[in-house]
Amino acid sequence: MNRIITLTPNPALDYAVEADFVEPNRKLRCHDPKMHPGGGGVNVARAVSRLGAHTLAIFTAGGVYGDALIKSVAAEGVPMRMIPISGDSRLAFHVQNKATGDEYRFNLPGAVMTKEEADRFLNAIAEEAEPGDFVVASGSLPPDAPADYWAQAARVAKAQGARFVLDSIHGLDAALEEGVYMLRQNEHEYPALAGRTLQWRDEIEVFARDCVAQGKAECMVISHGGDGSLMATKDNVAFAPSYKIKATSAVGAGDSFVAGLLTGLVQDWSNEKALRYGMAAAGATRMSEGTALFKRDDVERLFHS
Repeated sequence: MNRIITLTPNPALDYAVEADFVEPNRKLRCHDPKMHPGGGGVNVARAVSRLGAHTLAIFTAGGVYGDALIKSVAAEGVPMRMIPISGDSRLAFHVQNKATGDEYRFNLPGAVMTKEEADRFLNAIAEEAEPGDFVVASGSLPPDAPADYWAQAARVAKAQGARFVLDSIHGLDAALEEGVYMLRQNEHEYPALAGRTLQWRDEIEVFARDCVAQGKAECMVISHGGDGSLMATKDNVAFAPSYKIKATSAVGAGDSFVAGLLTGLVQDWSNEKALRYGMAAAGATRMSEGTALFKRDDVERLFHS
């Protein structure tokens, strides 16, 4: 089985707490702290590992939070290749207001990568990727990263015969000009590319087909919250509805969706079946508290319901 290799040049240590209430200018007593490794690609790799597919997380790490990030990834048994950086890895802080159910998410910017560090990251892709692998660029880029950094990563991955998947709003224009195998956008992201908000499902389906026809991506995937998700290729458009669940947190749901989708595709499932598996993984993560990802039993239960 091919690997799903994830790229996270700007990972985070996710720290989640609960507060009985959140009000301005008050000392807030927090409880039930939880810590997990985070950042788009790291989460995708964690989710893929839980689903039983082969994966590798390539990510940067530096400083105290970077050390904790490495230990957290290792504790979950996720295969990894860490690129050391001189700066400090970032912290992402999440607070659940128990009084209202609202969730507050604070993401720090992360460390600037030197040119040498950025080059080492790209070299790791060239050394690890093999024909047929999925190489997933996910999440934010570090501050001051070149606007074409994802395009550079795509070029390296394609040179190895790998399929480059872009799940990021950063460096989008240059990456699409380079050409990617798959582009994933959610309901909040695609309007920047489309120029306006589109009606689900007909207008979005037309937009996704156009993106493929224009050569921006071989596969265009749009996840649309509670409405479901679709995947357009040159041959057809597959659709999967969302699962009815009691949501607790949205953290990591999009990354879980990508992990489930690619886990299906790497096993040569149909696009529709793989989309449904992605929706099951996203739904199961939304059932989890704080920054925790899904339990695999929940994914399977939803998928087979």
